[in-house]
Amino acid sequence: MPKKILVLGGGSGGVVAARKLALEARKHKDLDIEVTLVTNSEWHEFQPLYFDVALGAAVPDEVRAPIKNMEKFGVKVVIDTVKKIDAAKRTVTGEKGSYNYDYLIVSLGVKYGWDAYPGLAEAGVHNYTLDGALEMAKAMAAFKEGKIVVLVPESPHRCGMYPFEVSTQLAETFKKIGRKVEVTLVGPYPDIFPLGKDVTRPWKEKFEELGIEYIRHNGLQEVDPSRKIIRAGNIEERYDLLIKVPPSRLPDPLAESEGFQWKQDPRWAPVRARDFRHPDYDDVFLIGEHSMPPAGLPTAGVPIHFAADYVAEIVLNELLGGYPIMGYYTMMDCVGYFGLSGYAGTCETVFDESTEKWKLTCYTLMRSPIIRLMKEAFYKAWIASLK
Repeated sequence: MPKKILVLGGGSGGVVAARKLALEARKHKDLDIEVTLVTNSEWHEFQPLYFDVALGAAVPDEVRAPIKNMEKFGVKVVIDTVKKIDAAKRTVTGEKGSYNYDYLIVSLGVKYGWDAYPGLAEAGVHNYTLDGALEMAKAMAAFKEGKIVVLVPESPHRCGMYPFEVSTQLAETFKKIGRKVEVTLVGPYPDIFPLGKDVTRPWKEKFEELGIEYIRHNGLQEVDPSRKIIRAGNIEERYDLLIKVPPSRLPDPLAESEGFQWKQDPRWAPVRARDFRHPDYDDVFLIGEHSMPPAGLPTAGVPIHFAADYVAEIVLNELLGGYPIMGYYTMMDCVGYFGLSGYAGTCETVFDESTEKWKLTCYTLMRSPIIRLMKEAFYKAWIASLK
């Protein structure tokens, strides 16, 4: 009987883990495994490219590929909506059926908590879904002049670099074409991009160069879409166009499953940071954004990609009895849009035994248009590999 490896989620984490396991199984004739990917969408959408859709630089067909194409790597794909996990019985229940497993890898992202603050769901635009990106593209095309506010209700949130990328890109774009547009970032951060002085410095310089104001709020209270006002305990800020970042919440299948809600903060799922296993079940791995903060890591694609590779290696080692485990990568690179140029930074990642979390020491590598081109090339190559 083959060992059943069940992967939940068709995003980056699920795709990386499932593909690696299935490809290794093709190479090792004595590795008898069945890799099944369960996802609720017929598409794998590379979500970082939603930003490009929102700015009119990409169309939907450029950011997605049929998830069934994963079958060319040897992965069985099931389109179903996961409802509940019973880790004690090694069973996952979906709308269409139930699934047993020997190993479970969970990468379900986060749920967007738009209703967490009055008025937030109704106000503004965003590009955290493909539909949202298309709506934002319409709003950007119609916007001629005025005040754009980028609102971050709370932290951590999906893609920590995004508010700084969108603020600088829009400010520099409108400046180039001579439009009278003011860009303001409103968020909970103690400083601009608070990942250490070396990372903060270039972003501060860019904000100053482009005249972007950063306002720290002490707790969002509401958004009034009729009057176009943001209210927090310490501010009342007007906007003409609002770009919003969604609050992160635990996905429903985890929130409704016993033992999958982190007691310290119910927005996240519990995890043993060292190896991304569930604290109570060695056969369950949690590598989605829902588990990054408890591990001390950012809710972003790079740490999830590395976690997916790491977990696949652990499973292969246990099944093959000697497969090399590189471990979680000690250097974590990140690239982003930096106005109309590109930014590259890196974080040294070390496991802290005292806190049982990963500790990051981050610094800037370079700022260059080449970085922007590299980022765009990587994103397009990702989707091309699934076409």
